[in-house]
Amino acid sequence: MARPYSLSRREITLVLFSVMIFLVFYNFDATSDFFANPNLPGIYSNPSADGGLDMDIYGDWVSDERHISSVHKQQEEEDASEGDIWLKTDRIPEAQKQVIFGDIGVNDGFMHWGTDIPETRIVKHVAGFSIMDNVIMCNGTIFIVTDSPSSFPSLGSIASSADNSREDPLPGEWNMLSIEQARDILGAYGGLIQGTSWLSYDAIPSNYTLFSLWKTHSSLNTSTSSDPFHPPRRLFFPNIPPYKGIPPPTRTPIIRRQRSDSGFHPYLPKAAFPSLGLMYKEDWEDYALMEVPFVFERLVVADFRAAARSAIDDVPPFALPLVGLNASKEWWESIRQNLAKFLHVDHRPQDLNSGQEKTVVTYISRQDATTGSRLRRADHDALVNALETLHESNDFEVKIVSSEGPWVERLSAVAQSNVVLGVYGDSLADSVFMRPSEHSALMEFFPSDVFTRDAETAVRSLGIRYIAWWNDLRFETDSLPSVAPGIDSAQEVQIDPALVVHAILEMVTRT
Repeated sequence: MARPYSLSRREITLVLFSVMIFLVFYNFDATSDFFANPNLPGIYSNPSADGGLDMDIYGDWVSDERHISSVHKQQEEEDASEGDIWLKTDRIPEAQKQVIFGDIGVNDGFMHWGTDIPETRIVKHVAGFSIMDNVIMCNGTIFIVTDSPSSFPSLGSIASSADNSREDPLPGEWNMLSIEQARDILGAYGGLIQGTSWLSYDAIPSNYTLFSLWKTHSSLNTSTSSDPFHPPRRLFFPNIPPYKGIPPPTRTPIIRRQRSDSGFHPYLPKAAFPSLGLMYKEDWEDYALMEVPFVFERLVVADFRAAARSAIDDVPPFALPLVGLNASKEWWESIRQNLAKFLHVDHRPQDLNSGQEKTVVTYISRQDATTGSRLRRADHDALVNALETLHESNDFEVKIVSSEGPWVERLSAVAQSNVVLGVYGDSLADSVFMRPSEHSALMEFFPSDVFTRDAETAVRSLGIRYIAWWNDLRFETDSLPSVAPGIDSAQEVQIDPALVVHAILEMVTRT
């Protein structure tokens, strides 16, 4: 009978040593903490404490999972400032986290309603602008489900046809169903698009889309409203593709394509509406091609052509919610402050009577623009000289920016300004972001016999004074000319620079 094999002392030692090495490296973090010398820099220690080579390699930056290293120092310097936009996650109150992020789980994007199909509810409405709950989209058609169609505005008052914006929507675009019809057509289950969604149904973009949608959305934020007020999560452009032109063949070299015009600079929603995601025609088509109904928990709809069909007097279509829906007096202030904080300029309203701050005047020049109107060269030069003379005063700071210049430079100037002036056109839509004060004003230069109310209506809804100019003729709120869009959009505009500067001095010195 063979003797059982027994390990030698050397073999036992090797086995124990191997097991120990395995355990040490398997639990490396705990082992390194146990044996670490507190006087030596560890993984998360500050190497500046010992200096030398560690300081040369690591610098004085301390690792922090909540920061990106390249902006860490700037964020720390701003951390103590009032209204700091760079928030650490441990500084966000739980209630605010709930408002921003919600309590949506990975399994919360599906609904099985059986025969109890969600019924649409109209919350707010003026022509072209609506807030509704439980709106259903299926196969590209937007459905309103109700047994009380008389309680809803007409579909033509809500939206327009994508094929012909002058007409009411076609049945394949928008439709109204009874609950029984919806059960038969839409079935017993579908997807759920949670939170508040915005829908801009226009095929032609507007510079005031975000402005109008936020005013419509803000009509929920009044002292008399019982509806919850949460920031929007997404904005759909179902009739605007993300890029212009025909997609290039897939086998060709990569070509940078030009983005479609959405009516605003692509940086703007990221700065002023940081919780808002943008979705375009292809995204909308993805939902349609899935052949499953999707329920919008809350949908805020803007259709400027539908508004235009019901517009009254000289009110621009985008302005109907400005005049037709009530909201908090400070309805735009949170958005303006978002942008100001992002640009790192003072976001607080200005008190010019304190004598501690200068009046900031910004001239948005269109001389570099390839399209649209601009000042006559002699008048532009004279205005710049007059403003530079004004700048030499201790009471004024003057900024001259190009409408075609960098977005950050232009918006930073506007966000600090009490007075903005420039030739009429899309670039003056940014005036809604100027800094509030008792003397805030917009001056708009028009060719003679041309006048539009877009900028005037927008800034006046925020309490900003407005002055229009035809050469040396001055018009204010009680004396505005009739709306006359004009035929030629590339005219030379004449002004009297001396009168313009005099009007600025007059506004600032009035009590």
